Amino acid sequence: MANRLLLVGWDAADWSILHPLIDAGEMPTLRRIVEAGASGQLLGTQPLVSVAQWTTVATGKRPWQHRVCHPIERITGANQAVPVTAARRRSRALWEMLAQAAKRSLVVGWPATHGGRTENTVLASDRYAQPTAAPGIKPWPPAVPGTYWPEEAGVQLDRWRVSPEEVQADIVSLCIPEWKKINQKRDRRLGQLRVFLAADFSHQTAMMTLLAGGKWDFAAVHFPALGTISRLFLPYHGARPNWVPEAEFGLYHNVIRGACRLLDQMLGRLVQAAGKDASVLIVSAHGVARHVSPPARVGAVDNEAWKSPHGIFAACGPGWAGDALVVGATVLDVAPTVLTWFGQPIGDDMEGRVLVEGFAKPPEVTRVPSWEPAPAVASPPAAEDSGSADNPKAAAIVRRESDWNLAQSYLDAGRCEEALPVLERLFRSFPERLELGHALFQCQLTLRKFAEAAETLEVVLEALPAGIWPLLSRAELSLARGDIREARSRVEEARALHPAQPDALRRLGLLLLRLREWNALADLAKQALKLDDNDPLAWLGLAEAQLRKRLPAEAEAAALRAIGLNYYLSDAHFVLARALLAQGKWQRARDAMQTLLQLQPSNRAAAAYVKRMETNRRP
Repeated sequence: MANRLLLVGWDAADWSILHPLIDAGEMPTLRRIVEAGASGQLLGTQPLVSVAQWTTVATGKRPWQHRVCHPIERITGANQAVPVTAARRRSRALWEMLAQAAKRSLVVGWPATHGGRTENTVLASDRYAQPTAAPGIKPWPPAVPGTYWPEEAGVQLDRWRVSPEEVQADIVSLCIPEWKKINQKRDRRLGQLRVFLAADFSHQTAMMTLLAGGKWDFAAVHFPALGTISRLFLPYHGARPNWVPEAEFGLYHNVIRGACRLLDQMLGRLVQAAGKDASVLIVSAHGVARHVSPPARVGAVDNEAWKSPHGIFAACGPGWAGDALVVGATVLDVAPTVLTWFGQPIGDDMEGRVLVEGFAKPPEVTRVPSWEPAPAVASPPAAEDSGSADNPKAAAIVRRESDWNLAQSYLDAGRCEEALPVLERLFRSFPERLELGHALFQCQLTLRKFAEAAETLEVVLEALPAGIWPLLSRAELSLARGDIREARSRVEEARALHPAQPDALRRLGLLLLRLREWNALADLAKQALKLDDNDPLAWLGLAEAQLRKRLPAEAEAAALRAIGLNYYLSDAHFVLARALLAQGKWQRARDAMQTLLQLQPSNRAAAAYVKRMETNRRP
């Protein structure tokens, strides 16, 4: 392995946007990295809250483990939101783990790092770019306490913070060529764009300064601008939605494209500053949705609908494979992969895998029980201290959203027992929040608490109009209770409504799967894939349906696509193995079943298949 690794985090980077720019020659640095290194999609965990995702990247732990579940730590009496700090995090980050191995780290702009103190580490926190003076005043006063570690690093770095006023016209023109046409008194988005870009430029100058100033082994820098820009300008990228005025669309059509080009230019300078003996790893914890709501909804504080779970992974340099495809990677895999790259063990309490296919040579993967100083114990809810006695209403909102994010993380990890009390508490306090009621209902069904699920459903249905959603919920309850006739009747009513919403299609598909309606399931999966061909569950549904229809080759292709999108989708490995068996591909089927057993050692069906194949071994 090489001596040094540069980790670059791009918020909301998505291959669906980047690949056309790469092909057009507008991102030459990223193109060189992709062509000379290893790359693929990176699947985010739930919830898709940026601060939680980036903390997962840094720790290898889910939000329910590291407890950074919300971007706000507390609300002051003056109604000022205080961003979450490093003190909230319950799991060690990469630079803390590497420090124990005497590795030296540089960290700039990484979320939830404010107030962090780690030996062998120079840190400029995520509040580094925060203005400390009114517009037009320069030089700025020093950054707020807790921004730097060691504290004397501020002497070197303070003067490199970039103010929005310093984002020049040529930079703005790259994103909005006709920016002079904007009435900035009525449309404040130009000013917001300059604020977003100034944050990235600040992080860039700080990291460039640190790279040039001393010895280091690991460097991590986070660029948030593409995420904040996408949240605001995503409706203007690609084809024009019918609700966007044509003139406005033409004005902002190039914003995301320009932001990506700027990121590529900055990446090129970072790679050069890191040196030829350093490797670079670029990740994004999530991507962007293909279909977005009007800006008023996209801009809501608690709305993550503009995000997609599919981010990016790209690594290049000494130690990484050339022109290699990394399949099925998740944000949980980044920390184990970086630790292994440095020859360090990974913790048994890390759920992710080492992305060995991205290495030039198969690495030796070693393990320790945990990198934590003591065995993990149950921590208080992430929002325990969120808020202030001076502002109880704001504190309650932060606490609610933080607990909701915590519950989603439990559910995403399949830990329904832990999620249940959190959801029950939330639903009692906020019965009008339909997403809370639905999550509680599904959790109760999974735990076979049918009476409680029926009670929850009745409360939820009071706020739902007649249509697809009540039908799906009643069908799910009937099927869970074993009333197949009632469930099938509800499903047929739901199908007759021709739903088009992705969530409705997903839930209907699961019902058809359990009812063994293979033709209907295949048709529904194809309909869902027309809306989003990156939906692994839709590909899985199609794979199972095709296999049951005795089309094993088609089932194999669909299962492989599902695995490529989500390596940890165990059912897809099971369908793949059965499809391969149906085609007489015994060795590949054995390999698929062995992979499934690695993911689920207690899977009895897979173990039985493997035993049967060993008994009937063929050459």
